[in-house]
Amino acid sequence: MNTTLLKAQRWLATRTMRCDLALNREAGVVSFSFDDAPHTACDAGRTVLEKSGCHGTWYIAGGLTDQLEQGRMCHSVRDVQDLAHSGHHIGCHTYSHNPCDRLSQTDMASELARNKAFFEGIGIPTADLHFSFPLGAFHWASKRLAAQTFHTSRITGGGVQVGHADLNALRSERLYQQVMTPERLAQLTHHVAQTKGWLIFYTHDVEASPSQWGCTPNLLDAAVKAALDAGCKVLPVNQAVQYWSTRE
Repeated sequence: MNTTLLKAQRWLATRTMRCDLALNREAGVVSFSFDDAPHTACDAGRTVLEKSGCHGTWYIAGGLTDQLEQGRMCHSVRDVQDLAHSGHHIGCHTYSHNPCDRLSQTDMASELARNKAFFEGIGIPTADLHFSFPLGAFHWASKRLAAQTFHTSRITGGGVQVGHADLNALRSERLYQQVMTPERLAQLTHHVAQTKGWLIFYTHDVEASPSQWGCTPNLLDAAVKAALDAGCKVLPVNQAVQYWSTRE
């Protein structure tokens, strides 16, 4: 599929197959998510969140387990199990981490089934799975299949969800060391608090010298503290949906 057609498909996907959730509670929510789950995210990232009494969402691609990605070790089975046992949220990121807008429906369905089997094999519940599109790549057909399979699907593109959120295409903001400034962090957390909206951060590795797709423990800690100080709730994606779905 050529680039122009992919862009048209994505434009169509953002405007169709919506599953809107009203965001009308007393406080805004900030969620922290980790794509691919490098080992440092499972270790240092988890430590930062738990220090503030918070939990996050880790999107796991089973094919990356015990593998090197961009020169960094990804999660182990024990990492994933420990996260789940500690109350963190485990989501699906396909099995092989291939962009979904390049997969046929049959191939994407196979990827999702394979990752579900991986979760079941290591004792991770699969009755209420949530999803993140690898590389944020989706189009009409992949959004439709994800909508039929998962409770929520997360994309990229940035921005705070205000008033309502499309559960089939949850927008998220990069928490990358190279792009997130203190000014931008303050702006985002203030905005989500004022609008009582939903902000989902995503990053990858969490270490002192992170990759271009990661952040330091200090930046993650600053983001968590900024959210809490602004009066927001810090919840993993599944608990955020439960929060928004509960009527006062």
